[in-house]
This record gives sequence, C-alpha cells and structure tokens, in this order.
Amino acid sequence: MTARLVRLGLAAILVAYLLLAAAFAVLTPAWQAPDEPAHFNYVRYIAETGNFPVLHMGDYPHAYLEQIKAAGFPADMPIDAIRYEFHQPPLYYVLAAPVYSLAAGRALIDALTAVRFLSVILGAGIVLLAYAIGRRAFPARPGLALAAAAFVAFLPQHLATVSQAGNDVLAELLFAAALYLLVGWVTAHPERSDHGPGATVRDETESALSGGRRAAAHAVEGAAIFSAEPPHPSAGRSEQSTLSRPPAQDALSLWLLGVLLGLILITKTTAYIAAPLVGGALLWRWRSSRAAPATIGRDLLAVALPAALIALPWYARNVWAYGWPDILGLRRHDEIVVGQMRTSEFIAQQGWPAYWRRTVEWTFKSFWGVFGWMGVWLDSRFYLIAALLSGTALGGFVLRMLPLLARPGAASPAQRRIARLLSLSALLSLMAYAWYNLTFLQHQGRYLFSALIPLALAYAWGWDAALRPRNARLLAGALAVLAVALAAWGVIGPAGLPKWPLALTVALGGALAVVSFLPARLRGLAYAGAFALLPLLALYALLGGIVAQLW
Repeated sequence: MTARLVRLGLAAILVAYLLLAAAFAVLTPAWQAPDEPAHFNYVRYIAETGNFPVLHMGDYPHAYLEQIKAAGFPADMPIDAIRYEFHQPPLYYVLAAPVYSLAAGRALIDALTAVRFLSVILGAGIVLLAYAIGRRAFPARPGLALAAAAFVAFLPQHLATVSQAGNDVLAELLFAAALYLLVGWVTAHPERSDHGPGATVRDETESALSGGRRAAAHAVEGAAIFSAEPPHPSAGRSEQSTLSRPPAQDALSLWLLGVLLGLILITKTTAYIAAPLVGGALLWRWRSSRAAPATIGRDLLAVALPAALIALPWYARNVWAYGWPDILGLRRHDEIVVGQMRTSEFIAQQGWPAYWRRTVEWTFKSFWGVFGWMGVWLDSRFYLIAALLSGTALGGFVLRMLPLLARPGAASPAQRRIARLLSLSALLSLMAYAWYNLTFLQHQGRYLFSALIPLALAYAWGWDAALRPRNARLLAGALAVLAVALAAWGVIGPAGLPKWPLALTVALGGALAVVSFLPARLRGLAYAGAFALLPLLALYALLGGIVAQLW
C-alpha cells in the first residue's frame, strides 16, 4: 500500500466519520443520551456563573428523571433540576463553556448542538490517534492501522457517545494520547546511555501521521503486534541511529506524559486507569535499562510533578466542598443518587443467573449499539451481524495466536512488549468496569471505550488472520457446523427454524470459503469490505434506531 493511498484512506475515514458523527449530533433528539442533561447543566453553570458547581442533595431527582425520560423530554418539562454530574472533574466543561456562550441568546437546543459538535471534533482526534497507535503497532502494515481507525470511527455506539454532550470523549482522547506515548516507549529497545549509570529509552515521539517517512524505522522492532515475520537484520542498525534520543528529548517525553496524566485526572475518574498503566510502563523502563536510583527519581519527578500541579488544586477544592477524604466527590455522589438500581438489589430480586445473563447480553449489545437512556434497542439482526463479525475476528485472533504461543520466539521483544502494554490497558478497563458494577447496575458497553483502541487493533488483526486461506477454510467449517446445529435446533425445538441466524451464518461461512480461494489482492478487497460494512451499520442504527424510535 503506497503512502498516497494510505493518506487517502485516512482522509476518507475522517470525512465519513465527521459526516456520520454530525448526523448523530443533529438527529439525536435533545437529552436522549445517557446523563446528557446533567452534563449540559454543568457546562451551563460554568458559562453563566464563572464558578465550579457543588453537588448537593436533591441534584438527582430520581422520580422526576424517570418521568421526563418516559415522556421523551418534552419542552414543557425543564432539565434544570438534573445536576447529578456536578461532582465531575472540570476540564471538559471548561472547554465547552465558551462554546455554550457563543450560542447564548439562542434556543437551548442550539447551545446543546454546539456543545455536541465540540465532542464530535474531539472524537476526530481519537480516530487519528487510533491510526497513529496502529502505525506504531503495525509499522509495516498501514492497512491494519486504517482498519483499526475505521472500527473506532464507525462503531455505532461510539459514534453516539462522541456526538453527545459529556466528558467521555475528552477522557478517551487524553487516554489515547497517553497510550500513544507509551507505545512509543516500548517500540524501541532500551540501551545504555553514555550520560550516566541509568539508561535512556528511545522514544519515537514524532507524529505517527507522517506515514512512509518513518516506516523503515518502525519496521525494525516489529511488523505487527504479534506478526511472525522477523525484521531484517540490517534494519536494526539503521534504527539505532534513527531512534536514539538525547536526554533532553527523553525528559521532554516524560514531562509530556505527566501533563497528559494531570489532564486526565481533571477530566474523568473512569480514565484514572492511565495512572497504573503509566506506572507499569515506568517499571518496565527502569527494569529493562537497569536504571540507577537517580534516574528513577528524575523520571518520577518528571511525570508526577506536572500531574500533581494540574490535579491537586482541584482535589483541594473538593476537600473544601465535600470534606476529607472525599477528594473526588464520589462519596457525595453515592449519597445523593437515591433510587438508582444497585447491583446487590438486582441480585437479591433476580438471582445470580439473571445477573450474569444481563452482564453478557447488555454489555455486548450496548458496546455495539443501544441508544437513548438504554431504551433504544435495535432489530435482533443487527446484533446477530455484530456477533458474527466479532466472532470472526475472535476466531482469526485465536488461530493467529496458537502458533505464536507454541513458538514464542516468532515474535520479537518489541512486539511482545506492545502486546503486553495493550493487553494491560484493556485489562485495566475491564477491571474498572467490573469495579463500577460491584455497586451500581451499569452494564453499558460505553464504559469499556477506554479499551476501544486496543480492541480495535485486535479486531483488525483478527480479521486479517481470518481471511488467510487456511484460517478462512477453518472458520467456514466452524460456521457450517454452527449452521447445522441451528437447523437441527429449529427442527427439534418448539420455536421453529431460526431463519435469519441460519441465513446469515451460512452467508458468512460461504463468503469465507470463497475468500480462501482468492488471490491476495482480492482478499485485501474482502478485508476492506468487512470494515466498509461498519458505517452502513452505523447509518442503520441512526435512522432505524434513534430516528425511528425517538422522533
């Protein structure tokens, strides 16, 4: 794939993303996104008063909230009393306040639309960072980076999330920026520095969007996260001269990471998993370079000082507002959200089997697309297609992993480090999701979007593996077995033949069987087609779900 074609592909993804996200922002009725009235009221409070709000008892009017949601947020029912997000860290709302002020004097819906468009612009940054991280993870395979960016850009639920008023999009953007820096750390071998007993880890912090100019340097440390193709021996010598960095530049990357961490701390608590992720990367850095205590101290200072300078004033303000030790305002939040379903209540009423069924079903479906206040569910065929697409990616991922697990040396050290970093990032997101659901019943897939880029890379890599001839035939055979099982279940069971599940399973299995006999270039077109399906699913979700059910 030429550099020009890569640039055109990325531009096409960005343009399509902006068009779809703008359509979601305009066509989603006012307040028909989770917690949007409370987020918007935070923005309005800052814009109109110039102060930060304090969360008080009564800011979560549960009965009124249920009533206004059931009524569809009519114009004669104001949203002013819905303020339960007033404890949130302030950065998104500070950025959105001037946008709100520009629309002051116009209808409230115009101000909301303006704030939504701010979120759309921030979401474009996430798409770019997905591509940039993909280029570092798959330096010799720009098509995989484009595929990962397309998954991030066109996942229907993600489009809905980045086109609403709320701090999720900024938290995701900052987390992705930190992940980009960390991937840069681990793509280069640590080496002893001439400047002291410690070591300077080479960090390619230049923009990944420069594409072909850095492809050779990137390719040195791995052609993909787990790619079995080893780098050429001569490339390593070139990389050492290309990627070595003086201490001043290395320190700058640490300070930049500290700034990003500080901004995350004043954006959203669900993104705080960046802190242990950075800590893990620092530990790897020190261990691999046999860093001296002085080097460790300098690194800690470079990261912790800017983060503390940014976050501590906000924490001090929260202690003043809510008392010690409620530096995040979460205790106050938990006290005032009376009426919200707790996990313990659900289990007591429905039992553990119902809880686990709900966990799996609601998490998967809402990751792909459940809209409104978790009230707009799509046609079952949408989720069936999503399951088949996800299952194919998972099958390809497993089939690629098996030989690599049997031959650990097939992946370079850099490839293994990238895989561990991305896996740790996804694991931390999953743990945060599970932790939140220990208290509140919140099986919403959007809470996993901090792991969206690692998941997108795995999805892209899995589909790439699934379309290789041998794997495609194996997966086609597995789908044939599934089709036979569905047909037998339909004949034996009382529900009758599951026509759509059977038809879609047979169609995908047949497509994989055909692809397995195609030449490589045509398989590449099939790969692109699998991702071209995503914006079509998003368009259906918008028109067939949000517009059809909420207007």
